[in-house]
Amino acid sequence: MRKLSIMHGCQDWHSAEVILIRKANKCRYDIVKGWCMIYLLPVIAKVAERMVLVEITKHVELKDTQFVSRPNRGVHNAMTVVYEFLEGDKNYCTAILSMDVERGLYCIDIDLMVDFLMARGCPRSLILTVMHWASNRKARFRFNRLVSKEFHLSKDIPQGSPLSPFLFRVYVADIFRPRLKYTPVVRSFVSSYGDDSLIAVAGDSMAMVRGQLEEVYEDSSCVVQGRSMKFSDL
Repeated sequence: MRKLSIMHGCQDWHSAEVILIRKANKCRYDIVKGWCMIYLLPVIAKVAERMVLVEITKHVELKDTQFVSRPNRGVHNAMTVVYEFLEGDKNYCTAILSMDVERGLYCIDIDLMVDFLMARGCPRSLILTVMHWASNRKARFRFNRLVSKEFHLSKDIPQGSPLSPFLFRVYVADIFRPRLKYTPVVRSFVSSYGDDSLIAVAGDSMAMVRGQLEEVYEDSSCVVQGRSMKFSDL
């Protein structure tokens, strides 16, 4: 309870300053996609958020193929799983299709995220803490030494927060569920890291591989649309 009290006592943890940085090799910089937003958050708030994250991960489980913000679930572990799949099926036709959720952290329905936490067995005290953390967020933008007025954010969890990657994983867990399939003629699975995911397929023929890729992608697309999100056209 002391950890939660610390978090509720942080008066400025809802505020952030956002630095705008140009993305490399973009054709246009007069649209949002040409810029990367870096959130600067209060240090004491990040300490409290890390405490809450530790508590949440004790109760909320994700699948083994869903990586990030957990012990032994880093980017190297994600790459190893894919490498071992392709290496084990190198005598078959293989293919990988990558998927990226556009603007994932900025399109989160907080009420829906709370429902997902509740469904996965997160204690009520932690859910209330997450609701307090996610509500009434504010941000100012800094660009060329100029600072904007303060904006109120309604669908947003901040980049740079220890809590955000894990909560985002919970929010998109159904989109990126493993969808494992192992038969004598075709094998496939879905792996994900943050808002990036891939479908790996191995089969006796490219026709089988292509058909399985399309089937899994269409299933994933239906779920992502239900979250009011979409996959990047790339």
